[in-house]
Amino acid sequence: MKISKKKIFFYILTAAFFIACSAYAITREAAVQFALENSESIRIVRENAAMLRAEARQTCAFAKPQLRMESRYLEMGDSSESNPLFESPERELSAGLTASQVLYAGGRIRRSFALGDNLEKQADLLYRSGKRDISKAVKISFDSVLLEQAVLDILKDRMKQRQNELDDAKDLREAGMVTSLDVRQAMLNLNFAKDEYKAGENAFRHALTDFNLSLGRSPENAPLHPDGKLAEISDTHRILLQLKKAYAGDRFLDIASGKKEQEAAVLAYEIARGERLPRLLLLASGNTQGEYPDETDEYWNIGLQMDWSISDGGLTAAKSASALSRQRIAQDNLKKIRKELAGSIEKIGNTIRTLEERTRLQKEAVELSRQNYDDARGQYRAGTITLTRLGDFNLNYAEARFILQRLFYAQREVMNSAEALLEEIP
Repeated sequence: MKISKKKIFFYILTAAFFIACSAYAITREAAVQFALENSESIRIVRENAAMLRAEARQTCAFAKPQLRMESRYLEMGDSSESNPLFESPERELSAGLTASQVLYAGGRIRRSFALGDNLEKQADLLYRSGKRDISKAVKISFDSVLLEQAVLDILKDRMKQRQNELDDAKDLREAGMVTSLDVRQAMLNLNFAKDEYKAGENAFRHALTDFNLSLGRSPENAPLHPDGKLAEISDTHRILLQLKKAYAGDRFLDIASGKKEQEAAVLAYEIARGERLPRLLLLASGNTQGEYPDETDEYWNIGLQMDWSISDGGLTAAKSASALSRQRIAQDNLKKIRKELAGSIEKIGNTIRTLEERTRLQKEAVELSRQNYDDARGQYRAGTITLTRLGDFNLNYAEARFILQRLFYAQREVMNSAEALLEEIP
């Protein structure tokens, strides 16, 4: 059989494409690790966690020893007549150091340290949940490329089938079994197949760009290609059992975060209420003052100071009311998180069971439609069916394969959600 130059060129391009893809192939695990080490997203997550840790330090800073230093140099003078007995100083030099420590603040000291510790733990949970979300996003975009690649493979196969149908039509016309109408229709079908393939290439490139962006790579760099193919996932029921066991033990990151937020809201409310009570401080200070550096007087003092805001225009009451509302919101939010997680696990279970049955049926449909197409092509070559009828079998075969690949993708999608939930277990 003689192969045309166009076909040879097409085969060379296809081989070059797959060689280039394999040169920059990356596995799912390596892609996730790359994103967790190099993407802007992970740096944003780190900085958000760092801000929360800084807020934790601010919360209890007032309860730690305070030290303040001040110094002053003033040139002095007045327009009044000088008193010969008491000469006015021409300058003032002074320096002082003050240390203080809060001894009592209506329970705010202990609770502020507890709130600081709470915020530190929230920062850890925030960082873990950020990593989880990045990992899930990378896996989703990874699988999207695999889906578009599978679609592209089917479209390329359809293009080959349409070319074979055109060759069949030409042979049948030479044998006098069909007219040029079949040849033109076969050429039209081939053009449609080529157009669909071009659209598939565009969709594949878009998915590939999105995947590399999720890794934190610039579009200017050579793109990394996901390694592997979509396939049916086995043992899906095992992960469902793990999810139910984790939910029964309250072992999800979202629940842990909700609990910490509720705990922080309770502490914030108690701290706000504590502002109604007096504050007791231990104070110590030293000061030096004079007109010349070698002619200064030193002063020092040490003692206790109490301050109590008897009335602040309702500021403390407003802070307490606001903190109480945040506490109630945190309580309801935790209940909502638990309900949503239960709903997510229920939907994952339903989807797993449905996809399992649909995939089994669709695999049978692919095999039946393939056999139908092969038989139909033989009948067309024998002149017993029309080209239009053959096209129906071609379309059925393609649609069956498209649906099967999308079912594989749906399985991968639900597993990504399940794996993300399991990664949350502290």
